[in-house]
Amino acid sequence: MQRDCQSGGYGSGGYGVGEYGAGRVIFSEPVSYYLSLVTSQYQLSSKFMAWLTFCLQFLDDVNACLYSFYQALDLQVAIGAQLDVIGTIVGVGRVLPFQPSLGLSPVLDDSTYRTLLKAQIGRNTWNGTIDGLQALWQSLFPGGTIIIADHQDMTFTVILYGAFSPIMVDMIEHDLIVPRPEGVLINYVFGTLPLFGADLNNSFIAGADLGHTA
Repeated sequence: MQRDCQSGGYGSGGYGVGEYGAGRVIFSEPVSYYLSLVTSQYQLSSKFMAWLTFCLQFLDDVNACLYSFYQALDLQVAIGAQLDVIGTIVGVGRVLPFQPSLGLSPVLDDSTYRTLLKAQIGRNTWNGTIDGLQALWQSLFPGGTIIIADHQDMTFTVILYGAFSPIMVDMIEHDLIVPRPEGVLINYVFGTLPLFGADLNNSFIAGADLGHTA
């Protein structure tokens, strides 16, 4: 049984206002709550209460089942076959369409597959701008850096800084992570940290003899 926790109670704008899919939090009241609303004269009827309990429990079980779908298909926590279902929806499978380097299996583990799914969702919704690509990259690799050099000749260079597993490097180089406009050639360059820079000396930026230009 559902009640909108932002509605402020029953009545107008209250009971029955669920707005599934609208980003509003929904929670379930226990069956005992609804049984407690029965007036006293009917509380004395054991048959009526048993019948009402059965009906409410049936609806509550259905609701719990439906709510479990939402949790099971949450990309942040989904695992195994649940991720495969999401992959079918967004259009990317768990098995890579190429043989990865270093003899690695083309069948992705859940963690790597989750990143690929996020990338595919980003590709499906990308607005084609460099700013949009920057935001997508931060969602995939928080703290990572992506630099775009548009050569104005239907090619651009993508310079990447961060910690990437060998399988992730393979997926990037096979155009599975970075959105690519139709007909545009991408050249990938993986930079080495720390970057060359002045006035800083840490794991990301360092001076002469330590910092790398690419």
